[in-house]
Amino acid sequence: MKHKNLIQKMALLAGTACLTLTTFICPAASMPAQAATASEGTIQPRQDRIEYVYKIEDGKLYKRLYNYSNGDWIGDWIYVCDYPG
Repeated sequence: MKHKNLIQKMALLAGTACLTLTTFICPAASMPAQAATASEGTIQPRQDRIEYVYKIEDGKLYKRLYNYSNGDWIGDWIYVCDYPG
């Protein structure tokens, strides 16, 4: 009976060792590296860059939205407050 248990334990140990070794020895499936083309290497913005632009005119502060992506003004000048400077 002890001989049978010893054989089972040895078989289990050998099977575990084989599975462990195959995970380290077998090469992983991988894709070959590809060089980036000119169109893939550039950054393409997904949305427009829109920010406020401020100006001071006659002691008053104004703001207006500007689309830096297109170079277009959005809306009209909006009065903010009297400029304390």
